[in-house]
Amino acid sequence: MARKVYNPLLDDYIELNHVFNSIISLDPGTTETIFMLGLGHLIKATDAFSYRPAEAKKLIKIGSYTHVNKELLDKLNPDIIFTSYGAQKELAKRLWKDGYPVYPIPVPLSVNSILDNVIIIGNVLAQFSRASSLHKELLNYVFRYRSTVPPLKVYIEFDLGGPITIGFPSHINHALEILGARNIFSDSSVSYPIPDDNELLIKDPDIIIYEPKRLTDYEKERFRRNLINRGLERLLKKKIIFTAGDFLAHLGPSFISGAIPWLSSSLSQGKEKENPSNNGYNNS
Repeated sequence: MARKVYNPLLDDYIELNHVFNSIISLDPGTTETIFMLGLGHLIKATDAFSYRPAEAKKLIKIGSYTHVNKELLDKLNPDIIFTSYGAQKELAKRLWKDGYPVYPIPVPLSVNSILDNVIIIGNVLAQFSRASSLHKELLNYVFRYRSTVPPLKVYIEFDLGGPITIGFPSHINHALEILGARNIFSDSSVSYPIPDDNELLIKDPDIIIYEPKRLTDYEKERFRRNLINRGLERLLKKKIIFTAGDFLAHLGPSFISGAIPWLSSSLSQGKEKENPSNNGYNNS
């Protein structure tokens, strides 16, 4: 007997079975969540950016944020297609209009949103007990690392073809608040604003975290040169911490089980550390 699950983006109910045989995920955070719920073996294809956990790299790549291979999609005949809101909203609507069983997942704006998405995905997949257990496990990380960092002023910058930082409605900003630190651009209502360099100097961060697309010695030096070229050489006297790339920006559960502990350790000690290898996966 089919279940009906309401989706607010589509403003309609979709009919789903209690048992799934074929899942397609076009959202990296959702892909990771499904694996952590123990259902990774049911995923037949993903978007090009789903590579967490390592098993996801081996899956067929059927699309990206804005498109999907319809011919391959029809061959796979999925029971459910997961997308996200935001950039994928129009894709989700097109798939829904064409008769595919699509369910868009909200883009997290906070750590709480990541936790909520575990419940949402668990509900869609009828994995109520596993979703509750995973939610509790992740929530324990939040409690464990709450207020473990001095009240440091933190500046975070990403390499997205130009400098981008984080504003108030961001899961990273919320994580810093949980830890006890403060994002210097938390007064911005934009999730990922372009930083004003003059304002950056005025705000005078204690620690800088830089996330490249992929960390290399060249990327470290390029970032330092870029600060000089922007008239921000004063910031070179600050402690600069580098991530391995696509670490803090990730919107899946391992942000809570991996990135939050890393932030706590790095900001507390002010030392550059490698990303943790244990991301809290439990595929049993």
